[in-house]
Amino acid sequence: MAQETLGEGKKLIAGNFFSTRQVPVAADTYYVGMLLESAAGVYTALAAGTIAGVYNGTDGRVLGAPGEDNVMVAGEVAHSGLVDAAGAPLVLTETLIALYAQSGIYVKEV
Repeated sequence: MAQETLGEGKKLIAGNFFSTRQVPVAADTYYVGMLLESAAGVYTALAAGTIAGVYNGTDGRVLGAPGEDNVMVAGEVAHSGLVDAAGAPLVLTETLIALYAQSGIYVKEV
């Protein structure tokens, strides 16, 4: 099973179930584990929308113009591997974890 290795030995993928795709992403800086939403088929940092995926491309990638990159669109992710739009670790509530599961992103404690 392929797993994205993060700093300090952390993993993003937390199980055997995951699906990734190359998708259009907006101009921005992207960190592995960053939560994303999709508007008109273009993925951006999750702000107030519905989670559409988790960034799984090159950590710290800066795009000055829209491009494409690897995004986990469904699967089991490690809570410890999730980060915000600045690359800082996320602390999620049980309510958010349940909401993300409705979109196919299952947050696990590993």
